[in-house]
Amino acid sequence: MKHIAKKALELGLIAFSSVALLSCSAEAPIRTAKYAEQGLYSAGLSDDGSSALIGSVQHGGSYWVNAVNERRFNWNHAAGEFSSIVGVDIDPSGLYAATGGARTLVLWNTTTGMSEGFWSTPGDIQSLKLTQNGNNALIGLNDQTARFFDIKNGGIKQTLRTGATVRAVDVMSDGSIGITGDDLSNVILWNLQTGEKIHQWTLSNDIASVALSSDGKYAFGAAQLGNAKIWSTRDGKELTNIDTGALKYRNVTLSQAVFSQDNRFILVGGVNSQVSLVQVSTGAIQKEWRIYLPKGRPAGASVLSLAFAPGNRYYAIGSNGYLNVLE
Repeated sequence: MKHIAKKALELGLIAFSSVALLSCSAEAPIRTAKYAEQGLYSAGLSDDGSSALIGSVQHGGSYWVNAVNERRFNWNHAAGEFSSIVGVDIDPSGLYAATGGARTLVLWNTTTGMSEGFWSTPGDIQSLKLTQNGNNALIGLNDQTARFFDIKNGGIKQTLRTGATVRAVDVMSDGSIGITGDDLSNVILWNLQTGEKIHQWTLSNDIASVALSSDGKYAFGAAQLGNAKIWSTRDGKELTNIDTGALKYRNVTLSQAVFSQDNRFILVGGVNSQVSLVQVSTGAIQKEWRIYLPKGRPAGASVLSLAFAPGNRYYAIGSNGYLNVLE
């Protein structure tokens, strides 16, 4: 718990120091909703932004319907207590969700709210992503591995050895390939059927975020206070260098990213409370927003989750506990 609190404090200090450097050109959300009182350890959005899953600092896990800002379920890992939920995800179908504590992983049914699997992990969870229908989970751990896990039936299908703590993961919905980002500055693309590396790319610092396009054609990785790139997964060649200096101040940490369904754009969010819509082919910024920051402390917030929604609408959740609807 002390380690988690320290990480949250460090994140808040980075966000606080960044917010003063934001440009006035960033637009404000068209709607916001408060989902937590004292901020978040983790947050996840469904692919279309219709639902959200958060790990609150004060109140554990909860599942929300965003259209009406309704808290539908409270999800914790032990009866009578609020769990420290450090990793969350909603599967591509929206039917299942997962919450990760220090060494516990739970699969939930988003229709009934009931648990459908409770498992122990061999290391502390740093990040997690579900495949279609919640069949499998790719989990980044602090034991220098990522594990491809059968979350419905139990059992590790692949152990991916990176040599460092795995901070960020993503996985294709069919479970064919996955991507990891670690503390050796490496972004690694994996064949999850064989456990073999497909490509490995090295950035300028520990990896803060990774993402795969929904069709698996493109991979994204961003370093803490460093560079960010998009690569072709077919041949491993760099497609785009995203200038983090162009995102309003030099070497901003991009904490989250998600590709559009047509691969034309990538939505990125930083620890400086900023969200940017970036053209994949050129790296050019198309639009920028600043997530909602209420008066008082903390003065900044890191972007924890992003989603493309129908009708040129976008969703973002900040570490301060607010859902943001962007246009």
